[in-house]
Amino acid sequence: MPLAKSNKARKLALSRIGYETHVNKVPANFEFFPEKNQVGHNFCLFFPCSSIPSLLVSYSPFRRHGSDRLGTQKWFQLFTMKTENVVMEASDRIGSQDWKKSHVLLINPPWISKEDNIWNGIKAAMPPLSLLSIAAYLEQQGVTVQILDIHVEKLSAHQVREVVRRVAPEWVGMTVMTATSVASHQISRIVKEVCPDAKVVFGGVHAEALPLETLSNSAVDYVVRGDGEFTFHKMVTGADPTALNGVSWRNGSAVVNNPPVEVNMDLDQYPRPAYHLVPMHKYYPTIGAYKKLPAINMLMTRGCPGKCTFCNSANTALRNRSADRVVEEIEHLRDTYGIREIQFYDDTFTVNRQNVLRFCELMKKRKVGVSWSAFIRADCFNEELARAMKDAGCHQVLIGVESGDEQILRNIRKPIQDKRTKQSIELARKAGIETRCAFIFGSMGDTLESMERTLDYSIELDSELAIFNVSTPYPGTQLFEWARDNGYLVTEEWSEFELSTFLLNLPTVSNEKVMEFYAYAHKKFYSRPITMWRRAKKMRHLAQIRDAINAFFYIVLRHKVGRRGEVRSDWLGYKKADFFDLSLSEADKIPRLTYELRQPDTVDVKAWGSDAFRKSIETTSL
Repeated sequence: MPLAKSNKARKLALSRIGYETHVNKVPANFEFFPEKNQVGHNFCLFFPCSSIPSLLVSYSPFRRHGSDRLGTQKWFQLFTMKTENVVMEASDRIGSQDWKKSHVLLINPPWISKEDNIWNGIKAAMPPLSLLSIAAYLEQQGVTVQILDIHVEKLSAHQVREVVRRVAPEWVGMTVMTATSVASHQISRIVKEVCPDAKVVFGGVHAEALPLETLSNSAVDYVVRGDGEFTFHKMVTGADPTALNGVSWRNGSAVVNNPPVEVNMDLDQYPRPAYHLVPMHKYYPTIGAYKKLPAINMLMTRGCPGKCTFCNSANTALRNRSADRVVEEIEHLRDTYGIREIQFYDDTFTVNRQNVLRFCELMKKRKVGVSWSAFIRADCFNEELARAMKDAGCHQVLIGVESGDEQILRNIRKPIQDKRTKQSIELARKAGIETRCAFIFGSMGDTLESMERTLDYSIELDSELAIFNVSTPYPGTQLFEWARDNGYLVTEEWSEFELSTFLLNLPTVSNEKVMEFYAYAHKKFYSRPITMWRRAKKMRHLAQIRDAINAFFYIVLRHKVGRRGEVRSDWLGYKKADFFDLSLSEADKIPRLTYELRQPDTVDVKAWGSDAFRKSIETTSL
């Protein structure tokens, strides 16, 4: 039985199948067996369980894949490549996939965080659901497509260039958030360098809100606004993009914004996300947010009826996936990828009460056995929901409290009464569900006194976890428009928009005070003995212990441990102006708020962008 002859070869072998060791030594007594296995690889890899501690340490990537359940077995079986030329074959691989020529390449750009950004040490890396949904629809229609997740793969610019060369796509699509926009523009330049004839399309909330600026980069050909499945499919299969609703494009030196695409209210029309196109074994949740591993994200809804000034989803059309489809997808994830926990990223998971109750009924009836968590609003939660969710496997809810000051809650258009918030936390605890509460410092009208009330309120609520953020005015939100119109916006350099830099010059409190209070709040909340004790009691695995230690060092002591959240240096140091080489104007002025851009019905072309259209949209001045 041939042995891998060097530590380097052993590490490369494990890396080839997606398991990063994060240690210096790999046990020498694992062996390659020349037998055909059920997934078609040529060799199987075995090593004794006694070797595992020296390999896994506390990082335990095998545990993340559900393999902790194999601990009583004598041998682990893993799949890998041929033993000969191990080093040569593994080094030729980029990321976790073998790249081949495809008509479409979808790219998830890296999320760049500053070293002192608290999220750099605790944030998640989850599958890009929008790209997975688009890819699934394209595959269903017979289009060849691949997904490159630069963020989770931690790829360099050189590696991205090589992937693009191998795939040689005719169309490239990217989902763009504000925090990833600068890197996205850099990637578009790389695509054009390698494949000059490829068409580059940007989507996502940032590009949707700023089509003029986005198209000022000559490497970006089109912007798709709203849901991308149908529109992007039409583009890549021969339709004229300039004739499609929901598309912004260049006409000489002018940007033309076509009327919005009709909102698809039936999300069940979309196939199951194309999870098979991304490295599922590499994704990980936010520290403190999970009970079991591996855990990934899902959505049961799109849109939100709330009117929060800081959110892009505010007042957008709410649409639901049927509970039956969602449960079937969870079963598929459990059976195919060993997923043991789902984190619902819906803006308001419980807003459609009947669909949630049906979901809980099915999860319990089918004995799915997967734990889950969800984001909820305090005014969309009651005892019936709490009990049903707990019985269906829910272990945690995140409640967006935002502030402990009533006037601030009115300012940000989330005036949920104090008693409703306290009641929702009590109901969750009574049902046995853990609570996380989120708060914002530096909101419209905030003062040092109101922020102190918010911190005191967070301690009074005494949730198991608290998330403190600084108010960030993202393009497309009411907050952004208010700040820019009143001269309160510090910068429009998007590399600064990363949740931990305060970007408002409020007349009521200084930037320095907000940032000082932001750091102080974390220390005060998480240094309490009761918080530490609660977390310690819930630890069941080495991964949880590791994460707790990392979180304490980074949140309380502001010292990062480990490599979580790191990206390649290639994506650091650029500014948006480095990529804008065109001077453009808009042929028509369009609304800038996300919900104004996503009307449920198709708007008449002649009315789109006119003063009459803007007046027809029901808005309330800030």
